[in-house]
Amino acid sequence: MKSIASSFLLAFSKYSCFPKSNIKPDKENAKYILIFIPIVGVIIGICLYFWGEAWPYLCNYAILPAVVGAVLPSLISGCSHMEGFVRTADALSAHKSRERKLEILNESQGGYFAILVCVIYFLLLLGIWSEIPIEGITILSMGFIISRSLAGLSVLLLTHTPDSRCDAYVPDSKTAKAVEMIILTLIACACSYYMVSLNAEVGLACVIGALVTFVYYWFISYKHFGGITEDCFNFFIQLCEVIVPLAAIFAYKKWW
Repeated sequence: MKSIASSFLLAFSKYSCFPKSNIKPDKENAKYILIFIPIVGVIIGICLYFWGEAWPYLCNYAILPAVVGAVLPSLISGCSHMEGFVRTADALSAHKSRERKLEILNESQGGYFAILVCVIYFLLLLGIWSEIPIEGITILSMGFIISRSLAGLSVLLLTHTPDSRCDAYVPDSKTAKAVEMIILTLIACACSYYMVSLNAEVGLACVIGALVTFVYYWFISYKHFGGITEDCFNFFIQLCEVIVPLAAIFAYKKWW
């Protein structure tokens, strides 16, 4: 029980804006962290849902709701995933050897390309959220849970780089690992089912978008880094949170 409580507190400490705990992120304290990270996605989804209910009474134009939709997830997550996202983007843009790309992931300072990618990322999100209809917010709120569930599954299923910190998140027990995989899969499937039940076309597009993003994340992690790292894990979450609403726009606008 102590390990479970420590993992719960550590998940919120590392991946949300909530007060940081002084729990050491070692193997014992972090071995169940993956099943609690989707709860941060639940909080983001709830906040966006209530904002979607309130903003028609508060705003006359779409720009402020779009800004909130674009920045609220990063604010609630404490921008914890954005750091890994821009570092991974910086490494991918370097066009250097695998060893050099891994070194860039470990550097504390981001390059100019990382800054450019960050600006483009939020501008793109702003544009996407300005096109999302109010009824789509409930569907998209599930995407923040799915992205974190799939990210957790990737840590359990995929090969890590030799110096990856993700190893601390994998239980030594095969039984515990299997239980975590089942829980994360059930969470992702339940959210996917709910999205599709609300709007079959849009929900299916969002689920496909998340799965395509997962395959891309798998491919670039192996090709460029030889496995996943914590930065790649964060890269996937941030990328998924662009692709899922973009897929919803494609479905709503029928752009295919």
